[in-house]
Amino acid sequence: MDNKITRRQFFKLKPYDMVNLIRTTDNTKEVFFLRPPGALKNEEQFLSTCERCHACSDACPYDVIQHFGPASGQSEKTPFINPSQTPCHWCKTMDCIQACPSGALTFGPEETVAPIGKAVLNRETCLTEEGILCDRCATTCPSHINAITMVERKPHLDKDLCVGCGLCVFYCESTPASLKIEALPSEEYPGTNGT
Repeated sequence: MDNKITRRQFFKLKPYDMVNLIRTTDNTKEVFFLRPPGALKNEEQFLSTCERCHACSDACPYDVIQHFGPASGQSEKTPFINPSQTPCHWCKTMDCIQACPSGALTFGPEETVAPIGKAVLNRETCLTEEGILCDRCATTCPSHINAITMVERKPHLDKDLCVGCGLCVFYCESTPASLKIEALPSEEYPGTNGT
């Protein structure tokens, strides 16, 4: 993410934003984020198309879509999802896409929606490896997606079905979480940042 800010943005910063800006100006650590479902795949095109109107977040029935602040430079006021804090519920109606007036969020062919990321399962830290019965990831995966199923009392992740919503990560009961969401490779979805 380009965090070069304008003079106008600088004067809008709160003290917390300034500390964060100082910490990230060395560009050694990128912030992980996902764009909402249906986001244009090219980040530059997304930034130039998004009207920063907040219609997507207003339409989201779960209030998971957030907007970048002034410390984000070009990305200021654009929508994002942090799946470990506020996972997407991958609604069947995709209200966020329907509400977008600019086309920055859009359906694909035949009303399809491309994944926003992919889950990765660390079996070594999974509670089921310790003999603990746990199916939290499978029960929280949206039923119309069904990317995580239980096979012989252990979670089985079908990456082809996974959409990267983050519900499995959010509800994982192991510490640290045995699941994480990774951005898709840039050729598939360059609207994500970090890993």
